[in-house]
Amino acid sequence: EHSFLPRIIPSTEITTGKYTLTYRSPSKKSKLSVQAMYRSSISATTLVGIKPMWNVSVVPVDLSKNESVVSCFQKSIVAGTQIKCSVTAKSVDGESITEASYASALDALITSDSGETVKGDIEYSGLPGEFNILFTMTRVGKASLEVKYQSSNGFALIDDVPQSIDITPADISVENSELECLVAKDVTQSEGSRCVLTTFDAFMNPTGSKNNEGAFSIYASKTGTNTVTSTKATHISGNTFAIFIKIEKSGTWNIEAKYFSNAFSRQSSLTLLPGPLDVDNTMVSCNPKVPAISEGTCEIEGRDMYNNLVIVSEEVARRFVGIVEYRSDSSSKDEHSFLPRIIPSTEITTG
Repeated sequence: EHSFLPRIIPSTEITTGKYTLTYRSPSKKSKLSVQAMYRSSISATTLVGIKPMWNVSVVPVDLSKNESVVSCFQKSIVAGTQIKCSVTAKSVDGESITEASYASALDALITSDSGETVKGDIEYSGLPGEFNILFTMTRVGKASLEVKYQSSNGFALIDDVPQSIDITPADISVENSELECLVAKDVTQSEGSRCVLTTFDAFMNPTGSKNNEGAFSIYASKTGTNTVTSTKATHISGNTFAIFIKIEKSGTWNIEAKYFSNAFSRQSSLTLLPGPLDVDNTMVSCNPKVPAISEGTCEIEGRDMYNNLVIVSEEVARRFVGIVEYRSDSSSKDEHSFLPRIIPSTEITTG
């Protein structure tokens, strides 16, 4: 039982009128008849034979397992890079196999401990007995190449011990790498906010090492303010890096990471709170004139050490003490209770 797998392939030059019929020949010495058939349309059921019918003799090529060798030129290669191995094929009589079509009698299967499996493309190199095996692996792991040849008893391994190739990660991809930021307690936290970069290559393999620390930078931007930059990345472990960014202005900031000059496709954001009230930056303003027997008001605008408006709260309000007393040059002084009170604004972001 043999599947000939006939196929009709049109010529790449449309004006030649040529088509190629290909089929897989059996492994044993035998005689075949080959004929092309034609139907008037794809849906037609009637086939018309195209003359002549050819008689073909199958001449067996008996590969010598002991004399043939599988070899790979790379023992370690970056994911996504084409790998080239070869089969040096010799027949049982010691001669190099030079029939280019013998490539179809070979089968290459590559499996990896990553779970990836691919079939190798096999082609005749043009050199006596040399057949190239081409394939590409995209997942990091240890790949094993097994090459089989068609024998009279089906497919058999050329080498009992598979060829082994280590697939290593490719360079960092800004399209696949991730950025996450943990906001600081407030703008006064000395080291700032901590951002974590998790880096992957183009095939989602974890990649990166301490050598990449100097290639990272992050940028914080906010409308109406200057961009803040940090380039002090630290390799944590594996494909993870940390980078702190010190931002002194409160509010929501957009965070962008770069690898060299290439921006990560994924961005993050931080909403920074102002710090505690700083007396030196806090302002008090009062109406310079107030009618007798009425309520006078002053406004306190609380700001932190970086001049951000502080968050208004009852707790902060209770820390203020208002002192109102007669000035020494006042023309009238009597016993009077000024009853000063501090009331927080209903808008908590006003300071």
